[in-house]
Amino acid sequence: MNAQLQPSCLQVATILPEPAFAMPRNDDLSIQLDWPGIDPVRPCLDVLCCDQSGSVVAVGGNDPIGNRFREAKQAIKVVRAWTSTKRPKVAVIHFDQPSTADSGVITLSSRTALIRLDAALRVPVGAAGSSNLSPSLAQAEKLAAAYSDHDVRLTILSDFELTDSDPGAVFERLASFPGEVHAVVLNAQPPAELTADNITITRLEHEDPPGALAAAIHRSLTATRRGRSFSAPGHSSQGDAR
Repeated sequence: MNAQLQPSCLQVATILPEPAFAMPRNDDLSIQLDWPGIDPVRPCLDVLCCDQSGSVVAVGGNDPIGNRFREAKQAIKVVRAWTSTKRPKVAVIHFDQPSTADSGVITLSSRTALIRLDAALRVPVGAAGSSNLSPSLAQAEKLAAAYSDHDVRLTILSDFELTDSDPGAVFERLASFPGEVHAVVLNAQPPAELTADNITITRLEHEDPPGALAAAIHRSLTATRRGRSFSAPGHSSQGDAR
């Protein structure tokens, strides 16, 4: 996959919870999520990495009301509704490490998947608001090594205003990550260093329509599913895995 810059997509409106059945819809979304297709042939693991630094969560920040979590849940519900095997798996990790909200690896079709993911997709209790990506990237690398027989995708929800002591080394690690990396950049200019064959970039902005962040997560979760539909604007590229 070549590095792709996708048009913007961070929304202001909230998402209401919905039951997980058939094709969950939400009338508050301007962008409705398409059919995710059927389960992939190979097992896969999607790692969602969440930034809750001050520049993201503070008043006037890049996601002060937590839409990244609400829309991620919506995307997961849609994909889970069409998941019938144990092959698709999801894990949630956070910039602050160790984190009380990391989910561990969850089989998406499991009965408790939505409950466990709901508990993980929120600002962790006691989080200091780290802007360092390296600790959570280390966790993602461990998961990728433990699930080396899976197609691994790392989706990072962040404004990428990183404070790592050596950010260049962090970007090099992303470029060598053993899987695809989807950088969902929250209301900020993507760093020039965020460029590699395995990295796709989606840039999100406050004025973008409700549902666009969910579409970005849907893009990650369905990358290797068969027959998926993806008509959401700004999220189709020749780099998609099939």
